Amino acid sequence: MATALLTTGGAFAEGDALERHNESCVSCHVIEHDDDFYNRENTRMKTHFDLRRQVSTCVVAFSVGWFPDEEAGEVKLLNDKYYKLKE
Repeated sequence: MATALLTTGGAFAEGDALERHNESCVSCHVIEHDDDFYNRENTRMKTHFDLRRQVSTCVVAFSVGWFPDEEAGEVKLLNDKYYKLKE
């Protein structure tokens, strides 16, 4: 996937990120995810750095095999949809 698509926020890039999320992330987080899961009061995601660190930790810990631009796309998806953290 082209980095340019991720930085422009095109629908194609977001769709790929959502597909990766559904294939890789939800399989570990076996509960149904809704807005409450990501926006709970005791979340560890207080800053954009926290979110990037958590995504990177999962990618490494579970040998997901994403490229840096794919990882950045997941961070963007989660932040745009749920966390709304300042970069």
